[in-house]
This record gives sequence, C-alpha cells and structure tokens, in this order.
Amino acid sequence: MDIPFVTLTHGTAQLFPSLGFGVGTAWFNCPDNRKQVLKAAVHAALDAGFTHIDEAEMYQNEDCTGEALQEWLSKHAVPRQRLHITGKVLSVDAEGGVEAVCRRSLHALGCDYFDLYLVHAPFQRDGSPFATSLPEVWRQMEALVEKGLVKAVGVSNWRVCDLQTVYEDARIKPCCNQIEAHPYLQQPVLADYCAERKITLCAYAPLASLTKVPGGPVDAPVNAAAMAHGKTPAQILLRWCLQTGKVPITTTSRPERLEEYKGVFGFELSAGEVAAISEAGKQSLRRLYWAHCPGFNADPRLEE
Repeated sequence: MDIPFVTLTHGTAQLFPSLGFGVGTAWFNCPDNRKQVLKAAVHAALDAGFTHIDEAEMYQNEDCTGEALQEWLSKHAVPRQRLHITGKVLSVDAEGGVEAVCRRSLHALGCDYFDLYLVHAPFQRDGSPFATSLPEVWRQMEALVEKGLVKAVGVSNWRVCDLQTVYEDARIKPCCNQIEAHPYLQQPVLADYCAERKITLCAYAPLASLTKVPGGPVDAPVNAAAMAHGKTPAQILLRWCLQTGKVPITTTSRPERLEEYKGVFGFELSAGEVAAISEAGKQSLRRLYWAHCPGFNADPRLEE
C-alpha cells in the first residue's frame, strides 16, 4: 500500500507523505559501523516506499544520509522530486545565520533544496536562549523560501508561547510543528492552537510507550485494539497518532518493520479505542526528549 499524502499549507499547498522515516535520535546509539547501518536503513526505507526522509543538522549524519539518497536515486533512476526531504536548523547563531547552515546541510545531502525546513527548537540544545530573536530567526527562514533553498518552512519543539512570537507578523506562516507526541505526551492546548491555524503536527517518538516506557497504563488498551484488529501494538500506536491529527515520524533498521508500519493505512480505530488509549496515557504523562530544558515544564499537563 502506498503512503497517502497530507497537505501542508503555507501560502500555497504542498502534498507531503503522512508517514516519515527519521534518521535522527535512534542512530546516535548505533555501534561503530553506524554509517553503514544507517545507509542500509535509508536504502531499505526508500525501497519500501518511504519517500519522506526526516533529517537535521543536529544529527551530524547528513553526509551519510546524502550518500544513501544519491546512491538510491542513481540506482533506480528516480528524480529527486519524488522524495520529500525535511531538514532542521539549530545553530541559528552560527556565522552566516540560518542560510549558511541550510546551504551546508544541502551540500552534505547532495540536494538543491529542502521540501520542508524547520527550526529545530526555540532555544539552544541546553535550553538557553538564542542570541538571535525568534522573529529574526523566522525572517531568515522566510528568506530561504524566497531564494528557492526550501519549499516550506516550519518549526519543531515549539510551544504556543514561541509560536505566538512569530505567527501574526509572519509573511510565510509556519506550516508544521514537529513535536514529541505519544499517549504519554498529548499537549492538547498546543494541538488546538496549531489546528486552528492549519499548522500540521508531525510526531516524533510515536512508539515511545512501546519502546521507551513499556509496562505502563497505555499497554492494555493498545493490546486490546491490536487483538481486535489483528494488528501489532506498533501499528495501533501509529494509527492512534494519525487519528489524533499528527504525521508520525518513525524509524527502524529492519525491513520487515517498514512493511509493518506501512500497514497502518489499511484500518481505523474506533472512537472508543482512540479515547481509551488517550485516557490511559493521561495517567502517566511524561516528556522523554528535551526534558532537561528549563523552558519545558516538568509536568506536561501544565504545558502550552
């Protein structure tokens, strides 16, 4: 089954795959041969029909991903336009600003443009503020679109308070906010804010309740839904993510998992099943990434 598309709205509409393959956090813990493992995984993802590849400057593996992309495109005589590549910038205070970082990333990937380019967080990796203001960062992001370096721009890990600093005055509105999202981190205020402004939510770590914190209250309703539909718990969690309005970004080094993940488009959870998973998640809310940053509240229930 082909991966269906969603529409990103940012002045003009752009179709984007509703399931992405991420080359980030999971690959930091690979063994010494992680370059070979990651390249093989990217090839496998593309072979399986994943055309949405999620990268970032911070992952420090753009050259590796770029080699895999160029090898695959050349081998299969597929034009670059068939892929949908996301990049992210965090070093907004670097010499040359956002544009310089974007150009370096594109060079490493062997690409002329990003389909989607995000500000990776509203602050430095340690949670300290940028020297550059968020409105100025966003003006630099808009310039990338005008110069043809990126097709669409958005943000990642931004809260309502961060979006409010740029949204109203933006000439090009953020079309996407990529956030940690799973049953144990639902952030309904942020979700409502983005939905009202047609800001698509992309979800990283959508399988966290299964892979990072198993044994919690979410397991029971997920397993019950898996039994009812003849699906795996991972498929149920990805389906929950889709039906709660998000585009999941996931990853694996196992080709059979890729086919499993693509199977989420062949069924639907009932409203009751979605609600049961959501209610169970609220019993043990937690943030797993960027939790050290003082800009995020310790209790996700208090976050906007």
